[in-house]
Amino acid sequence: MLVREIMTCPAFSVHKESSLDVALRLMAQRKVTALPVVEDGDRLVGVLSEIDLLRRAVEPDRRAHFLPVSESEPLPDKVGEVMTSDPRTTTEGADIADLLTLFTESSFKSLPVVRGDILIGVISRSDVIRALWRTDEDLLADLTAVFRDYGQDSWTITVRGGVVEVAGVGTARERNIAAAIAHSVLGVRRVHVTEQAGTEVG
Repeated sequence: MLVREIMTCPAFSVHKESSLDVALRLMAQRKVTALPVVEDGDRLVGVLSEIDLLRRAVEPDRRAHFLPVSESEPLPDKVGEVMTSDPRTTTEGADIADLLTLFTESSFKSLPVVRGDILIGVISRSDVIRALWRTDEDLLADLTAVFRDYGQDSWTITVRGGVVEVAGVGTARERNIAAAIAHSVLGVRRVHVTEQAGTEVG
């Protein structure tokens, strides 16, 4: 799967000069954990995450900490004051499998998708989960249709638990093409290409 096939587009975003109240309301209403920050149209300049807000948007309660009365710094008011600049991003042609490693080994829950420095969408762990949640019957129907569209309907296709087996007789190049076609269907988790007799060849 590629990012462009499952990303959320257009993405909810917030302007760098917007107030934190605007950002908080948007995050609460849309149930997102981070917002891309833009300026000059859709040029990405940062990301505002839950962590950014939790770190700086609330003053400690003196009742809990027995803090002396003193002159405190004003709380930040604008998104640009608390956002993370130079955020990690991805592109629409990136492989979802590569992003899964990032999502599972880091605290990232989503990434802005950019074309150059222009925001075009967001890809999140939730987007991946939704794409993977498909029945084998639905996958088989889509696979059968796409193989037919490419003139490759001589292959026998079976699906079990999102894992696709494509069986038939063909050259190495033809097997690679069959595997690529199968991978293009949303929800396919793994592809095996085998000879008709059942010996795996790719």
